[in-house]
Amino acid sequence: MMTKLFESKKKCLIVGVISGIFLTILLPQLLNKNKWEKNKQQTYHVNKKNEHDFAEYSQWPPFLTDPTFDLTLWRKHCWINQVSLPSQDPQLYYKKNYTAYTVCKDVISLINSIYNMKTNIAKVEYPEIFAQKIRKIFNYDNTLYAKALQQELYFVINKYTFEHTVYNPLRGRRPVQSPEVPVEQYLNETMEKTSKNCDLCNYQNMTAIDSLGRMENRYAYSAANAFKFDQWHSMFMPKQHDITKLTFEELKDVLTLAWKWFQAAHKESPLHRFPTILWDSLPHGGASQVHPHIHATLHSDHYYGQFESIRFASERYYRDYDNVSKRREKNFFRAIQDIHMAFNLTISFNGVTVLVPITSHKEYDIIVLAENFDERFIKVIYQIIQGYFNKLKQFSFSSCLYLPPLSPNQDDSGLTPVYYRIVPRGQVSSLLSEVSSLDLLSIYNVNKFPADLFSEIITWFEKM
Repeated sequence: MMTKLFESKKKCLIVGVISGIFLTILLPQLLNKNKWEKNKQQTYHVNKKNEHDFAEYSQWPPFLTDPTFDLTLWRKHCWINQVSLPSQDPQLYYKKNYTAYTVCKDVISLINSIYNMKTNIAKVEYPEIFAQKIRKIFNYDNTLYAKALQQELYFVINKYTFEHTVYNPLRGRRPVQSPEVPVEQYLNETMEKTSKNCDLCNYQNMTAIDSLGRMENRYAYSAANAFKFDQWHSMFMPKQHDITKLTFEELKDVLTLAWKWFQAAHKESPLHRFPTILWDSLPHGGASQVHPHIHATLHSDHYYGQFESIRFASERYYRDYDNVSKRREKNFFRAIQDIHMAFNLTISFNGVTVLVPITSHKEYDIIVLAENFDERFIKVIYQIIQGYFNKLKQFSFSSCLYLPPLSPNQDDSGLTPVYYRIVPRGQVSSLLSEVSSLDLLSIYNVNKFPADLFSEIITWFEKM
């Protein structure tokens, strides 16, 4: 009897030990393994979804520079305000009975599909002593002083790219500090001083060469960047040192040589198919050398983040429910162009459109959209640069040129137009920065309405 009882207790003890081991060691491991497998599957599906959302593009309708609506009818029946933007009561901007016309409703619907606009009033009180200073700034104009007490702020946001701009024309009337050194003096002294020991002037001995070798034509040459920021990254320069004397033929040689390099690099590495050109002018504009030079890069998978975000916004706009369900397929870039045409903020040259964006980053921010990268496009770019130099006396600028993805025959999804953008970077000789936390980290602040800027810019093209 005692033996049987002992054996029974022994079996219970063994079962208990085994159960304890299972509950404390094996079961947690099994549960963790199942949980890990589940998390792995979830992570896979999340990554797969993100990869799909990020990488997959549709075949958009082609970008063309003619409007998709009757511009003559729009101007006849709809739009009357040539200065501001429709951010308040529609009666301030549109003609009487505009709702009776289909073209008005269609274009206004197009505007509202991409942009939100509003006006806020910011009230200010000035102590009497300070008020006298403000009145003096406005040349004792009582109307302007009254506006300073109740300032109208115009906000425009692109609902797809989230570019956000606030306009306050009164800020443009603030006193501006004169440059420490006159611009002409600074340029003359800088060009003379830097040309004596310029590495880019002595490019045969003082510049690097990439794996494609040195490329050269009559007025321009290539050089590898000594400190690259991409696998395929090279530079292209005119052979002459002074950017203020840049000719059209020199600019054409620089850009066509860069295009030749893009083709050669893509042939060498077909996965690299997203061409970008970046150009900063003079040290105040972010350039490391006074000698004019552009950076050309060819990226794989997609464009760099800032332009890729615009490209993906284009895809989101294309996929928009209204567009798809009503079979009204739209090209985002063409829609942007249409809206700026409606606001009289564009000028076109047979396949090339110049516009002043209503979400400007700075005064004289200019965008060029084109169907093709050709000599006509380069002429437009050259005229803009000459306008910066000769009309605005803005010799420092930053600009970008995004060309459509290479190999469109194999994959023409997400095909962008030729896209160029240029913004001024302030006076070349100034110690003051032209950017602040507003521009870099929050919202773009511009002190002139796009219509005022466009009325100046359009004069640059009178001879074209």
